[in-house]
Amino acid sequence: MQEWKKGKPMKQIYKGIVEGNVIRLESPVKLPRGTPVMISFSTIYQEKQDEIRQRQLHLLETGFNLGKKLYTHREDLYDRTAD
Repeated sequence: MQEWKKGKPMKQIYKGIVEGNVIRLESPVKLPRGTPVMISFSTIYQEKQDEIRQRQLHLLETGFNLGKKLYTHREDLYDRTAD
């Protein structure tokens, strides 16, 4: 995590849970007490995260479709006779 330095803007992303008007962060914030900050909210939907995780695991298992194979054997690369 970046250390805060006076006069230098810092952007950090923290995860937390909203409880009423209070946000409970999962990790501590390393800023002096009373430091003004701007907060942006992004809701995390567990179902969407699970869907993304499954899609990425599928890609790891099957690989990417990079098009049609032009050569089936390494020897095919060297079988080029000039006429």
